[in-house]
Amino acid sequence: MGCLTDELPLLVLLCAADEVRVPGELESSCPHENAPDAVTDTYVVDGGRLLLTLWHGRLHEVIYRTPAKSVEDASRRNDRLFAHYGQGDGWTEILDNGFGRTYRRTDQQRYALWSYAMDITTFGTIGFHQVKW
Repeated sequence: MGCLTDELPLLVLLCAADEVRVPGELESSCPHENAPDAVTDTYVVDGGRLLLTLWHGRLHEVIYRTPAKSVEDASRRNDRLFAHYGQGDGWTEILDNGFGRTYRRTDQQRYALWSYAMDITTFGTIGFHQVKW
């Protein structure tokens, strides 16, 4: 049986900002607190919120604040998201800090974070990750 997280929008990192289509309502848009020239748009979608960071005219980060109702739903959602954002490449776990896990795609072009404590999943470009931290 499906759940809301099965229908979450899958976006394309590095696509042009004017090509981003989110099936949800724009809730807010504000400058990114750590990255010059970046803007984070927050959308309300079925199952929670999506935060999209646009930088230099392209989508560089997607944060899924879409808590699952069960461990199984979270696992299914993450499998789907990691497969999509992996684009055929695998992921290597870099760190588990007791709050969440950090991953790098095997080609070192993308990163992912999954906070199992808060059930938030983030995907982004390494170039943006280096600027924001």
